Amino acid sequence: MALPGFVTNVTLTREGQTGHAADGTPTVTTSTVWTKKGHYQQQQGSDYQTGTGPIERQVYRFWLPFLTGTDRPGQTDILTADGYSYTVIGIEQESLKHHVIVRAERVER
Repeated sequence: MALPGFVTNVTLTREGQTGHAADGTPTVTTSTVWTKKGHYQQQQGSDYQTGTGPIERQVYRFWLPFLTGTDRPGQTDILTADGYSYTVIGIEQESLKHHVIVRAERVER
């Protein structure tokens, strides 16, 4: 029996400005950068303090194939896996360049 999310399809999407509407406001579209196999798991929830009290974040770690250039996730890019969306909050590189480790926060809708 495999662990949930052990080998799953992960999709990276990115927002980009594509032009301007008739009233001059920028138009923004979301485009799919790639879909690859990956692995992810939930990290320990992290708390941080706001003006109204503490908030717990659901932070996940994604292990993805080694990526370079525009294929590499950036801050605020969206990863989608198993029907959930995750906002990228940090990127790490394994020393042997086998994987990119991405920390992402689950997006609540």
